[in-house]
Amino acid sequence: MGATDGATPAVASGSDSTRWLSYGGAVCTALVAGVHLFHPDHGILGLASALTANPAALAFDPRPVAFVLSATGLFVGLSLSRNAPNRRPYYAAGVLLAATYFLGYFAWHFTGHGGFLPGREPLLHGLSPVENVVDHVTGDAWAAASKLAEAGMILTLGLLYRRG
Repeated sequence: MGATDGATPAVASGSDSTRWLSYGGAVCTALVAGVHLFHPDHGILGLASALTANPAALAFDPRPVAFVLSATGLFVGLSLSRNAPNRRPYYAAGVLLAATYFLGYFAWHFTGHGGFLPGREPLLHGLSPVENVVDHVTGDAWAAASKLAEAGMILTLGLLYRRG
């Protein structure tokens, strides 16, 4: 038994952990994409409903368009990254998009449902901005699952990006 024999398992376990981390990143990415694409109010059915009822309303609530386009982008990126010789750009894009979802959720609810958009009055439900955010994330299982999946995606893809 040479000195290289002792190093081989460490290298193999390192590549095994990266492979499993890669699987976890793919699962988190698919979950985040699915949660947004099939969101009951703002996913693909919500977009179809808005387009048929009143397309101009999307200017006041851009979430259906944003959810559907970004979720589609996640699925396309996930598919393209599968055989990419360099996955780092895909990891970086995934982290950026998941961080946008994560921070966007809090910005949306902290400002009273997009009160920063022109023509929208802030709606805080009689709560402080912080209470409004806490009330929404704890009172909506879909939102809580989404935030957990997004945090997992950010963490996992961030680790994969660092590993190169």
